[in-house]
Amino acid sequence: MNDDNSRQYYDDEIDLRQLFKSLKERSRFIFTFTGVVTLLAIGYVLSLTAPPTQYKVETTFLKPSESSVIRLNQYSLLNETANTAESVFSKFLTTLNSPVLQRDLFDDGYLKRLQKEGESIVDVDKYITEFTKSLSITKNKETAGVVLPHILSTESSNPDVVSEFLDAILTKADKETINYFINTQKLKITNRLKEITTERQLLLTKSKQDRQSQIKRIKEADNQKLIEINNKIDAARLIAKTERMNEIVTLKDAAALAASLNIIESNLNQLNKGSNNMNLNIAIQSGTNIPDWYLFGETALLKMIDSLESRASDDPYIPELAILDNQLKEINNNTLLQTLEQRLDDSPFIAEISLLDIETIKLESIRPDSTDISAMQLYQAATSEIIPTKSKNRLIIALAFIGSFMLSILLVFLMNAFKEEDVTSIQKGK
Repeated sequence: MNDDNSRQYYDDEIDLRQLFKSLKERSRFIFTFTGVVTLLAIGYVLSLTAPPTQYKVETTFLKPSESSVIRLNQYSLLNETANTAESVFSKFLTTLNSPVLQRDLFDDGYLKRLQKEGESIVDVDKYITEFTKSLSITKNKETAGVVLPHILSTESSNPDVVSEFLDAILTKADKETINYFINTQKLKITNRLKEITTERQLLLTKSKQDRQSQIKRIKEADNQKLIEINNKIDAARLIAKTERMNEIVTLKDAAALAASLNIIESNLNQLNKGSNNMNLNIAIQSGTNIPDWYLFGETALLKMIDSLESRASDDPYIPELAILDNQLKEINNNTLLQTLEQRLDDSPFIAEISLLDIETIKLESIRPDSTDISAMQLYQAATSEIIPTKSKNRLIIALAFIGSFMLSILLVFLMNAFKEEDVTSIQKGK
């Protein structure tokens, strides 16, 4: 058994020696093959076009200043919540991060400038989409009382154009954000003015309706008074006529009695004449009633009857009729009613309209303006720095050298194996 082991070790030692011997014999092939492949790899590496240098472009910005927020809030309505630096800045970041805004600005000249700079753009839409997606906004927070700026960055091989683009997009986003707040204020003012106009019209309509209702009430009250006064006038006239007719009847009776007693003429001139009339005078002075037929006589009584019967109107003989006529004139010439009917504008008599007019003047005096108002503060304009890249040329050459060397050894083994088979077959043939 020891002899077998010794023989195996001897055979192995002979095989290794034979192996190294064959490698030595084929060393020229190995070095030639390895050198050729390595040279080809070097030539390939040298033929490669060097990739364009990539730059990291970034710009930094902060929240808006307090002065900008104060100026923005000076246009706020009294019932509106005031804007804060955080709310304004949040709206700015949303606008800045809008793909629509970024694409619109990129289409506006920057795409052509990149093409002029030598950058090859095959699929424009894809390029713009990838570029806008490459934009990143780093949102920093306050740390230990120190406010860190936000960063807008991207990578490109054209740092100058992209730097201008980043500055431009900040400016555009800032402008659109402020315009959003300004336009919102303008819209609120316009809507409030429309509301005031509607409220004013409603107040005027209500006041007109109230005035017309008051006119109707006054007219109804006046009509009622006119009816009452006319009734009083008719009653007074009726009473006067009745009294006149009664008096006519009384005088007719007296005239008939005077005629029957043959008292034709008046006896008033016979009073106080002679002693026979003494008792009559005394009777008159003491208040004793003397008959009309005796005092006036038939002739006077008939004239009195004719006068009463031929009277066209009893109005001059009714004392209260003058008072009633005066009341009729006052009602027909109601100054309050005439004033209400002739009024063309009710606004001076509505207190709420005065307040609305004052508010209108205040709103119309507001002129929202974006001057000296910013939604952010530029901390540092866009800057660029080269992104360091690791070259793969050396790795390619090293891999080519090692691979070709190992492949040449493998080829040597294969050639030796085929050679031994040929020698063995020749020996067997002998």
